[in-house]
Amino acid sequence: MECEEVNQAQLEEYITLSSIPIRSIGNDGMPTGIASACIFNYEGKRVLLTVHHATGNMANWGIQVKYVPNKGTVIQSLEPMNFLKSFNISTNIGKDIDFSYVEIPADIEPLSQHICPKTGTIISEKKRLDSKVDFDITPNTAESYGFSGQVMPAFSGQALITELRTYTGLKYVGNEEDYYIFELPFQHPGHEHFQGCSGAPIIDTKGNVVALVCKGNIPSNRVYGISLKRYQIAIDATYGPLSRIT
Repeated sequence: MECEEVNQAQLEEYITLSSIPIRSIGNDGMPTGIASACIFNYEGKRVLLTVHHATGNMANWGIQVKYVPNKGTVIQSLEPMNFLKSFNISTNIGKDIDFSYVEIPADIEPLSQHICPKTGTIISEKKRLDSKVDFDITPNTAESYGFSGQVMPAFSGQALITELRTYTGLKYVGNEEDYYIFELPFQHPGHEHFQGCSGAPIIDTKGNVVALVCKGNIPSNRVYGISLKRYQIAIDATYGPLSRIT
């Protein structure tokens, strides 16, 4: 993805492999909800980025690592998420910022797998990708963007069934407070078609992550992504140079 000359299939695969499926886990060890995330390397650590409205403050979340035939899906539990709040000094009223993150073990290697639904056998698999996160890169109107996620969750017995969706051709149209705004190249299909994409990296054609999917607006045909650049200071304070200041 360092080269600008990539075809559409390569771009879609890169976007798909860069989106990490995460799952909330119930007391019985079974998944109860889905979202997406990205992983990047920072100051010698691997950090998972996602959104707060999906993970919340206390929920038990894990990375979907792989499916093992005749055994089930392997989910690697995550440590409690870091999350942020903003406060209005004059009113002393706080609100959650739609951004959460956590350090993960260096040896986690989640897979993207194509599984035969009838036999449960693995047809093909590839390693998911760590993302390119450069906090100095912001979206611009000349670029094209895309994101991917597993959506439309449904249970078949104790198995969680999802559909994979990858969308490209989004255009940046502006920003609003913490969010970058992107216009879809098609009519917004309804929020249920994006359920599970929350936290997915929004990626340009060069492979750079500029935001994380947060919400959509059906009438305006738009998707909103939380700005990574705006909250770099939180990552720095937790894992980077600011964390070493005494």
